[in-house]
Amino acid sequence: MIVDRYGPVVATVCGGFVAGYSIRESLGQDLFHIESSGKWYGAFVTAQWAGSLAVLAAILVLALVHRRRPRLSAAGATVFGVLLMALPSFVPIASNQAVTTNALGAGVLVGVCGFVAGGRRLPSAGIAVGLLGSMLFYNAISPLRGPREGRWMDGLGPQHVESTVPLLLLLATTVLLLVAVRRSSVGRFESSDAAAALVLGFVCLTAYTYLGNTTSTVTMWMFAVAIVVLLTYAVAFDLGGRDGRYLMLGLAIAASGVNALGWSDASWWVLVVAAVLFVGAVGVGLRRDLTTAALVVLAGVTATGLLPIGDSAVNVVGSVAYCTLSPVAIGLAVGSMQPTRTVASAIGPLIPFALTLFSVSAPVPPRVFGWTDGTPEDYVRPVVWLYSPLPVGVVVAVIVVVGCLVVIRHHDHEHHDRVSDSSGP
Repeated sequence: MIVDRYGPVVATVCGGFVAGYSIRESLGQDLFHIESSGKWYGAFVTAQWAGSLAVLAAILVLALVHRRRPRLSAAGATVFGVLLMALPSFVPIASNQAVTTNALGAGVLVGVCGFVAGGRRLPSAGIAVGLLGSMLFYNAISPLRGPREGRWMDGLGPQHVESTVPLLLLLATTVLLLVAVRRSSVGRFESSDAAAALVLGFVCLTAYTYLGNTTSTVTMWMFAVAIVVLLTYAVAFDLGGRDGRYLMLGLAIAASGVNALGWSDASWWVLVVAAVLFVGAVGVGLRRDLTTAALVVLAGVTATGLLPIGDSAVNVVGSVAYCTLSPVAIGLAVGSMQPTRTVASAIGPLIPFALTLFSVSAPVPPRVFGWTDGTPEDYVRPVVWLYSPLPVGVVVAVIVVVGCLVVIRHHDHEHHDRVSDSSGP
């Protein structure tokens, strides 16, 4: 039936998108100020905290759901996760507290999506499309919702906020996931996979907090990157097979986020084009294995952050590459490298949220603002433009993407050799 074939895909796309969008939307506008001011709660309102907490929640949900009465437990987890995300609409919750409640709710939803997927290719791809789509296009989608009250965490008193996602969308997502849970089969769950992913999430949080946050030196940031990259490789090696490759892909996507697009109010048509390219590339990747080509393109796109701007105010080549080639490369890689087990299908697309050393804390020049840098009041921004850190951040990111490609290619050759040897003459 159509519902059995495509229902889980629609549910995981919606669940992944709502979870990823909620994580991003819950972050405060004064995040960098709080992190540099030494506030006691500074470590608990960062994007890194939210991403690591989401990983923890997703893994705990998967472990609990597979322990007893899986479908009933998954249905209960769905309702619990949605209620956590909707809580600020019914109970006064401060903006700094909402980061944690949203991250937990988002992680619970991702865990349920992982249960629905169960390591199957199409629903697993749905999780990735939802999560990575919210990551790639959040800055373009968020303004389309219209003006909302800003989320400020450092003030004279607590600022109470509303839910990050409209309640009607949360309700629709709940219905889709409950229907998918009812019809889903119980997939393969390995406790060793869960333990390895938990360690990775904890180390990412620790490395960011103590070594690689926005106040760290370049040397300390690079040290943090080295620790996380080596551990990710170790966890990928432990998972092995397609699941290990999928984890390395998550690392490569996180590294490519070292450059980021800015979106103007007139960029809706660019969003439509980029989203179509992304979804279409996933579909192509599901039919043909284009892993190597996708990661080569992704490394090239990341390197465009090194191009000099010259007399222009915008890195035109980099902006176009991140609007078009980046969604295509990520989509092809996601489609080509689908995992086979439950934990990897849920955690792989969460890695760019749980590893923010590139997207948040890569070394940047001193921050300047429109009212102090001489920008004319009548200046009209381009449709899209590319933000890039200092060259050292881009170079390190390119090295990480290329390293992921080498590791994945080496794994593919080893797997081919083992298959050839076992097949005999």
